[in-house]
Amino acid sequence: MMKIKNYTALLRRFYRNERGAYTVMMAIMSFALLGIVALTVDGSGMLLDKARFSQGIEQAGLALMAENNDFRNTNQRHEDVMRQTVSKQEMEGFTDTFSAQKYKRNQELVRGLVRHYYYPSTYRENNREINDKYYYQCDNLKGPNGEQLKSIACEISGEFERPSWLYLGKNNGLSFAKTTTINANKIYVQKNLDEIIPIDLMLVTDLSGSMNDDVNGRRYGTAKIDILRDVVASIAKELLEQNNTEEGKIISKYNRIGFTSFAFGAQQQSNSAKCYLPYEIKKNVRLDGYNYGRNNSISYTELLSYVGGSYQSYFYLTLAEHFDALVDYDKTIDLIDSFNGKDFNYLMTFNKNSWCLGSANTRINSTYIWAKKNESANLISRFNQVPATGATLSSSGLLIGANLLTNTNPDEEAQPSKLGANTQRIILVLSDGADQISNANSSLNITSNLINQGMCEKIKSKLDSLQDKTYLEQPTRIGFVAFGYGPSGTQKAAWEKCVGKYYYVANNKEELLESFRKIIGLVEEVGHSIYQPPSYYSN
Repeated sequence: MMKIKNYTALLRRFYRNERGAYTVMMAIMSFALLGIVALTVDGSGMLLDKARFSQGIEQAGLALMAENNDFRNTNQRHEDVMRQTVSKQEMEGFTDTFSAQKYKRNQELVRGLVRHYYYPSTYRENNREINDKYYYQCDNLKGPNGEQLKSIACEISGEFERPSWLYLGKNNGLSFAKTTTINANKIYVQKNLDEIIPIDLMLVTDLSGSMNDDVNGRRYGTAKIDILRDVVASIAKELLEQNNTEEGKIISKYNRIGFTSFAFGAQQQSNSAKCYLPYEIKKNVRLDGYNYGRNNSISYTELLSYVGGSYQSYFYLTLAEHFDALVDYDKTIDLIDSFNGKDFNYLMTFNKNSWCLGSANTRINSTYIWAKKNESANLISRFNQVPATGATLSSSGLLIGANLLTNTNPDEEAQPSKLGANTQRIILVLSDGADQISNANSSLNITSNLINQGMCEKIKSKLDSLQDKTYLEQPTRIGFVAFGYGPSGTQKAAWEKCVGKYYYVANNKEELLESFRKIIGLVEEVGHSIYQPPSYYSN
């Protein structure tokens, strides 16, 4: 105990005797620590501000391109330009007031957007006190043969003076300067206005019996089939009849549209009386528990006899329960490599009936290719003839539609060597419910199994093999629209895997049309970022 007291007393005396020295040492260290904090805070702040400033510059470039004050064909003297007041000093370098007004509006547009990204009000209460500068150039692009294109590009850059948060004095090595210039590298944006990319669109549409209901599953509202027909008509007119010179549109006179309607199966092109189940089939399948006196296996012909029948031969064996097991998934996917646009001799084929597109419709083509320029009326008429009757099996339409999409355009003027561009191939699948046989207790998993084993990747790979490698490739796009129902479970997950960002849910005509337009790309080209300097016509 005595030793502890002695040590305590010793420490107290040391503290009393040396406390002045510690005060001096802490004062010196505090200054150094403050400098380190200043460097850390301002250094990280500069990096963050540079990132925000660069993001703002990119978004401002897109906005500059979208408004397109220098090259727009219509409404050049719009309100945002005409409200600009130009001083005598601001007129320097311009031959007329309107040009100076456009320049001032562009500067206002850029400055306003960029300042929202790097928050100059955190340094100055009034943003106008910030010293920032922006530089841009926009011009027409030069074509492969040196010709002037309608497409335009802009390059934009900028800088601003960033005040330090913790400025410790002039020439002080423990802090940054009072203000530091933050630069953004040049950002390049482009707006395509030339007719260069043709579209081959295959509509794979659900025409099962439930399409006769409204979006709430009732019989007295506007039927989903009627809404779909209106939307298809709008898309057909926009793709096939669109004025090619309208600003902001990328519409080719070589666009084509086809459709493949499915229920429980789909028609191939050349036989309007038949529905097909386009799968490779295991000819004899052993089913546990299945035994009716002969054996415990069933052939595809026996199972096919149930399709559309008024009763089932064996009540405990339903097509919904056992059809999944009959499909050879690996061989079905491998067959995609053989797609050539011609009809296949599939094992499981049957006359159109109550399960598939209606027995009275053997002369109506529920699959059709191709409607071309100025043929939208023909496409609309053909599509409107197809009734909605049957169960649902979406992959049957997808596989048959993908095969037909390998039919390339025979027009010599539509070839990549003539256009300098490949065709964009798009499959748009619409379904109003999960794959299912009417009144069955369980869903069919054929489509989900095929997608999860690589069907969509194989379809894209096959169609992408049709691209001319000499020109910019246009990867095949598959989109899916769930119409009037909320997808869930394995089928929802499978379709999301198949189509990625092109997955939409629509519950009315406006949403359905917007979904179609987004999948196809029928939205106004407002500009997109590019990663190398553009080749201007004026250069």
